[in-house]
Amino acid sequence: MDPRLLIGPRIPLTGPNPGRTVGATSPGANQPGAFGRVLQQVLQQPSAPQGLAVSQHAEKRLQERGIPFGADTRALLADTIDELRAKGARDSLVITNDGAFLVNVPSRTLVTALDIGEMQDRIVTQIDSVSVKTR
Repeated sequence: MDPRLLIGPRIPLTGPNPGRTVGATSPGANQPGAFGRVLQQVLQQPSAPQGLAVSQHAEKRLQERGIPFGADTRALLADTIDELRAKGARDSLVITNDGAFLVNVPSRTLVTALDIGEMQDRIVTQIDSVSVKTR
């Protein structure tokens, strides 16, 4: 039998509430404004500070290339990712005084790092945005 013909309300014949439609919501769940109230509660909750994950590849490149990567740089990248996310970016190149950092915005991950000296005559592909953060 074609499954499209089976669509419709299903009424259990046994159980705690015979005759009640399966999947029906509780009374009051569909009151006007219920979704809006829940949405406002979620939006008003303080958001946890988002961190920055560093891939193994990026850790290796930071060490090999001697790129300074302290708490200040980590915080700068985390803040920049927040800005990039607001603009809809996905894979971005962040250029600072210390280096160039390729980040994946949705996963908040540092993918790789380049020394500023290495950036000359380089081509960076598969990015959708660039952010320049000089101090």
